[in-house]
Amino acid sequence: MQAKHLSVLILLLVSCSRQDTTQLKTQAGTVNNIVADDQSIPLNDLGAGTYKGAVGGLYPGGANEASGQYATDLLTTSQSIVPIDTFGLVSKSKLSKIVFLSVGGSTGGHNMKLLKSKTDSNPLTNPNLKLLSANNGSGGSGLNNIMNPNDPYWNHVLQVLKGARSSYRQVQVVYLETDDSSKNISWPFRPNVVKNDLEVCLRVFKVKFPKIKVVYVLGRSRTFGAKAMWNREPSPYYMGWGCKWAIEDQINGVPGTEYKGANAVAPMLTWGFYQWADSLPRATDGFYWRFSETADGLHANAEGQDSLTTRFQNFLLTDPYASLWYAAH
Repeated sequence: MQAKHLSVLILLLVSCSRQDTTQLKTQAGTVNNIVADDQSIPLNDLGAGTYKGAVGGLYPGGANEASGQYATDLLTTSQSIVPIDTFGLVSKSKLSKIVFLSVGGSTGGHNMKLLKSKTDSNPLTNPNLKLLSANNGSGGSGLNNIMNPNDPYWNHVLQVLKGARSSYRQVQVVYLETDDSSKNISWPFRPNVVKNDLEVCLRVFKVKFPKIKVVYVLGRSRTFGAKAMWNREPSPYYMGWGCKWAIEDQINGVPGTEYKGANAVAPMLTWGFYQWADSLPRATDGFYWRFSETADGLHANAEGQDSLTTRFQNFLLTDPYASLWYAAH
């Protein structure tokens, strides 16, 4: 009888309509509590549920919002992001800007390119923003490249900044989206590789960008039949877990992740719009991701890119922390 009821629940979950997100939320939670916890469920929908024994949510304890001292520090840090010149000084120079730089691979580059077009001359956004993309879609831009301060990728970043009449000293906000290129996709090895690599990248950012305040991660969007192992599921799903665990390390004060005080070695790491979703709308926000929104199973097509970037911008405009420096006031 229990098996029969379980089958009915699963069938109901699959047949949920796009509009009935309340019903979806109830069913997703019920199914997750009954079946083995190896179903890929978006972190924000998973909440206090577990995946292979690990608790979900974007933040510790299954939460999807920042809290406690970390939230207080994120507020203070966000309030401190103001226009600075190319020497990293607050001044009345026309070159004083809030430089928001994206680093990594092609998917993040496409996101930033469209975000820039939605930001420039937009009355809802801070007129002092300067969005730049240092993404390199041709390769050599994974976490393993970024975490090496002597990697040729950093020459690319420098050229982008120079071409925009900016400098390392002017960067305060970074958006990081890329892969780690690991061929081992086992659990929990893969997300731990991501976590560790992210933490090294943060320390490199702190050296390269002396005025950096915060780094935003979005994870990766779901992929469909990607050729490269590091772009093939469950790797993008595990990328989100790696991001989550790196943020948790900062919250827990793990050595090598300190972001404040005399011993600070990293900027704050926090979530932007979490991008991983499946074909059914997420219970938390209705977002979904389907093959039809991609050009090749990995990169978004025009429709899909607009969906991703619009969601990211809405986050930046409404988040209680990001909106302090991104939105017009």
